[in-house]
Amino acid sequence: MKFTAAGTILLAAISAILLLPSSATAATFTDTDILNFALQLECLEAEFYSWISAGKGIYSVDPALVGTSSNLTATSSGARASQSFSAQALAYATEIAEDERNHVSFLRKALGSSAVACPSLSLGAATFTTAARAAVGAAGLTLAANTSATAFDPYGVEDHFWLAAFIFEDVGVTAYNGAVSVLADASLSSTASGVGAIEAMHAAVVRSKLYALMDQPTGLKTSSGSDVTYGAAVGAITKLRDVLGGTSSASVENALTRTPVAYSTSVPSSGPVLFAVNSNGVAYVRSPYQVLNIVYFSDKTVPGGFFPNGVNGNSALASSSSMPANKRCATTS
Repeated sequence: MKFTAAGTILLAAISAILLLPSSATAATFTDTDILNFALQLECLEAEFYSWISAGKGIYSVDPALVGTSSNLTATSSGARASQSFSAQALAYATEIAEDERNHVSFLRKALGSSAVACPSLSLGAATFTTAARAAVGAAGLTLAANTSATAFDPYGVEDHFWLAAFIFEDVGVTAYNGAVSVLADASLSSTASGVGAIEAMHAAVVRSKLYALMDQPTGLKTSSGSDVTYGAAVGAITKLRDVLGGTSSASVENALTRTPVAYSTSVPSSGPVLFAVNSNGVAYVRSPYQVLNIVYFSDKTVPGGFFPNGVNGNSALASSSSMPANKRCATTS
């Protein structure tokens, strides 16, 4: 396979993102395997935001985006056009959708004939409601018994859209941050920083919207009859991502609010968390296995969630318990 110069840079950067060290025992994967994994995550985001902003999926925008013999058709993802969204929300969704489609196109060009097709996706309101049930459960609560199977509807309720976007965006930031810490080549590190910066901008916009909604009810109720607010929903989602990723909140997640450092009497006692960072002001990191757990809503070896039939490409990428090795990355025990 032959890569373009730009494609080679992007390939190396994304490979490094997903080749984070966690085990001294290395699994064998090629750069193509890793890049195809990244491509499928981009297919997921591009499909979601395209339906919100344009009322159609990426196949309808450009059939070349989904690849050859893809199971992702014009209507198969279960997503649908947004209803009565504000001009501002549509403007934000449109720009993010363009970014994600450009990522898909760029990755396909880099991979050439080795690019896999976009996999089957499940982005209907029922899938998001399943995620909501799991998140509330991770927080130690249950949704009311009469909750509709499509109660969490990011296409019919504008504010639900921001909550759905939150499920994706923070995870993307944690993945891209890995490249900066492992790349020895300064030019590749710069490339990874640039891609990660765009993902972080997306995440910050989403967090700012949710902070403004924090005390508002989502329309979902717990079994005790209490309203699930947007702030509580964000907290539940972060807890679920911790559970699925096998992490603790101190390592990869931030809630919506914080107590600012009181260096002056004019500093407010509380404020928003627009940027998910650690105590050093640095973005968190996730491995590809943690990402698969999150998007599958389960163990990485069991397809489900947003990828009902799993991801395409090297199946070992989803099932191996060890991290892939790469000569650009030093492994640690």
